[in-house]
Amino acid sequence: MTRRALFAVAALAAGCAAGRQIVTPRAGYRLYRETRVAPTVEARLGAANRYLHVSPNGAYAPELRAWFGSAERAYVAKAHDKLPLLLAYAKALPDGPSIGAVHERIEELETARRFVARRASAHEERVESLQAGLERAAGQRRTFVAELTGWIGALAAVRSYGQPLAALPPDLRERLALAEPGPSCPLDVCARTVAPRFAIPNASTQLIPREAAYTVELVVTSGAVAGMRLHGRELFSRVGEALDLRPVSFSDPQSRAEAIGRTLLVIQNALGTPLAAAACERPAVSPVVLERDCDGVHVTVTAAVDPGADDAIAFGPETKPPATPVAPRGQGKRPKR
Repeated sequence: MTRRALFAVAALAAGCAAGRQIVTPRAGYRLYRETRVAPTVEARLGAANRYLHVSPNGAYAPELRAWFGSAERAYVAKAHDKLPLLLAYAKALPDGPSIGAVHERIEELETARRFVARRASAHEERVESLQAGLERAAGQRRTFVAELTGWIGALAAVRSYGQPLAALPPDLRERLALAEPGPSCPLDVCARTVAPRFAIPNASTQLIPREAAYTVELVVTSGAVAGMRLHGRELFSRVGEALDLRPVSFSDPQSRAEAIGRTLLVIQNALGTPLAAAACERPAVSPVVLERDCDGVHVTVTAAVDPGADDAIAFGPETKPPATPVAPRGQGKRPKR
């Protein structure tokens, strides 16, 4: 062998020795030490994985290979359903032996987590929507009862029977949209129809829609106020539903009776103090359920007896009791003997 060839072989051998020295004594030992003293399992596994990649034939390779194989498999098995552990593995061992399976499992768990999050968000939106619907329905029910009470109170305040329409209270003229000056009613009837809508919840928290249309009529005779009437199809049933939050039907007589009772309380409260006096009460004979006659007003409340018929509240002038006949002077006296 020539001198030049011998020199080349010697140089190559020296280079290889230097390479092993760089990996094994210093960097190799540092990696080996991390496999023992690193603060987390992921860091220890990552150090062992790097060592085995950098120096598969290093001085510590047999020891680390024996430990790493079982430790890595145990970690992956433990992390199967734990996304934070899988993410920690992927960060610490980007080229680990199980990195492909770990990435697949991460995608599965993240997909499941997104699905659960969307489902929870959808559920929350449904709950919020239901809550908003319940609050809106409650507001509609309050408005319906309040407006009906306002109408009854306005009609009960009238004392101008037999007088021109201009003598009606301003509030009632405004409610009936009677034009000024010189209001009049075509065909001797002024009418105003309203159709409030509301809903009541059922057992499954769904909302049952309801419409409680009613009409207010003002009857005029020879240009003077003769009477007024508020009526609507099964109106008292709708009032009972708005107050008690449960369906009312003629097929359930008890629910219908309870609805009428609840409505009577609303009516009595709306009629005001003057008509609440005991002296105003008059016997009520079915289908009349309430009658008041005093202070210049006669009020009759009639409950429908057939499904689909109108419940009604009628207002008119007070009914004067018939005068007691006075016996002529001397009549009834026994003749003198």
